[in-house]
Amino acid sequence: VGCAVARRLALAGASVILVEKGADILSGASKANSAILHTGFDAAPGTLEHACIRAGYAEYLAIRQRMNLPLLETAAMVVAWSDEDGAKLPGIVEKAHINGIDDVRLVERKEIYRREPNLGSGAVAAAMVPGEFVIDPWSAPLSYLTQAMALGAKVRRRCEVTGGRFNGGGWILETTGGEIRCGFVVNCAGLQGDRLEALLLGDASFEIRPRKGQFVVYDKTASSLLRTTILPVPTERTKGIVLCRTIFGNVLVGPTAEEQDSREDTSTDRSA
Repeated sequence: VGCAVARRLALAGASVILVEKGADILSGASKANSAILHTGFDAAPGTLEHACIRAGYAEYLAIRQRMNLPLLETAAMVVAWSDEDGAKLPGIVEKAHINGIDDVRLVERKEIYRREPNLGSGAVAAAMVPGEFVIDPWSAPLSYLTQAMALGAKVRRRCEVTGGRFNGGGWILETTGGEIRCGFVVNCAGLQGDRLEALLLGDASFEIRPRKGQFVVYDKTASSLLRTTILPVPTERTKGIVLCRTIFGNVLVGPTAEEQDSREDTSTDRSA
């Protein structure tokens, strides 16, 4: 998000500096996701989240060819494995239509297996979402920041914000790389976002509760078994385990949803 914001502000003619605590721009959680370009079909209608997802989706499609960003047109199916979950599918389709994703539709068991013959037996029905695609989680932020730097933006790595104050005319940030003076601060600190806000304002208006997700990445020979991103019917707590291809030709399965106190523990374990 920080790289995307830096790009936008640089395009608008602002003087931009991106401050990164890590050794590189993808040292944190940004590099570790399922890389699905999400349509927002299941977002709560009318929310800020929905508006951001839709705008981000449209912008990626608008700029990707000019910026040489990859796209894998997989589509997705939300698959029900029980009659109880099957009864929730019409509501998922209805929400998608409210959200402006008009091509989402119900598909019967026969069509599921015609599209995905290697899927395990027992699927009841599904909601087809043609616009769900897969991207590369690394090249996008690199491209955004490269363009921002070409427009004059500066980047400081291994530069952690340790404090700061507003002197009435601007901000004075204390960092491990020295003092930075600026007119505005945009907080894109990810998992540390609430801590940064508290550091600069004395209190945070939100609280981040870390949740770790582990994935299994299968070898590229597995990619012949799957065309479509397979999603379960979500629960109140999680969107569940996803099966999807990657832009590199692997198959990704996950994530888990493990509540934890640590914001740095990215360890994996064989049992998970």
